[in-house]
Amino acid sequence: MKRTILSLIALVVVILSVGCTIKPSAPSRTSIGVPYEAFVICDDKSWNEGMDSVVYRSLGARVLGLPRPESYFYVVDHRDQNQLSDIDRKYANILSINLNPSYAEPQLMVADNVYARPQTIVTVNAASASDAKAFIEDHGGEICGLFEIGERNRQLANSRRSSTPKLMEALKNHIGIEMHIPAGFSKANSGDRSLLWFMRDYEKKAQYIFAFETQYTDERDLTGEWLERMLINKLAVVHTDKPHAYMTISQSAPIYFSALDINDRVWFELRGCWEVMFDQMGGPFVSFSTLDEQSQTIKTILFALYAPEEMQRGLMGELEYLIYTTK
Repeated sequence: MKRTILSLIALVVVILSVGCTIKPSAPSRTSIGVPYEAFVICDDKSWNEGMDSVVYRSLGARVLGLPRPESYFYVVDHRDQNQLSDIDRKYANILSINLNPSYAEPQLMVADNVYARPQTIVTVNAASASDAKAFIEDHGGEICGLFEIGERNRQLANSRRSSTPKLMEALKNHIGIEMHIPAGFSKANSGDRSLLWFMRDYEKKAQYIFAFETQYTDERDLTGEWLERMLINKLAVVHTDKPHAYMTISQSAPIYFSALDINDRVWFELRGCWEVMFDQMGGPFVSFSTLDEQSQTIKTILFALYAPEEMQRGLMGELEYLIYTTK
């Protein structure tokens, strides 16, 4: 591929290096904050002597595949442990930095629903501020991954409160895979019966789900280069009202390729940007392709977003998290 193919940071896989997981009894209070915000517990001295920049840099790393820079998580505030209020403890995402000379090696702990629900608290235990800073620098992806799992679970819980059974049945009939599809989506027509297209349309934004299958020939069909060409060919049948305008994969933005295990199935992911040739439309996309060995076909589900006037990280999360409902 002419463009760089990078491995996507493994933000939504099981974190093998977590020190331990705490499972306290569920609290009754509801958490606060907006999605992808994080509150930090850290002593003021360490925070003002460089911990702040390490945390902002690690949690605020750029999300891959979006047309504009957006952070994985936004640090809303920090507080010393001794100055915490009841409101502070209710944030949905909390990073706690615990310094104690008794720790021979830094470690991660994760706890759910400690002070409120839903809530994820990630604790970095370290002997000193310098150890904690080095650990956060090295394990920022894992820390973001733990918070990402919490965000995904919350979003899916909200999504499952409504569904479109007819579209879910249409998806299963089309590619043989079940997946939750929330309310608001309707079926669109691409003019090609091999391409199933669902759309949730708003005044100034739209969310798309595409599904199709292609014949498998050999292992080269599951490389980033082949999958990108396959997407370009399939999406070319999607047109807008402008003459000769059609949807395609942007050649001016990087594509990120990775393999993920989701619900006991290997999915090959492509993440990047789409555009419409001869029209002013575009946005981020992520596609997931998996091999069905019995039928020898590659089944693909692609999520795309058009939202030029809004932040796109959360809107894409609403879509791509749906892949975790497949069976």
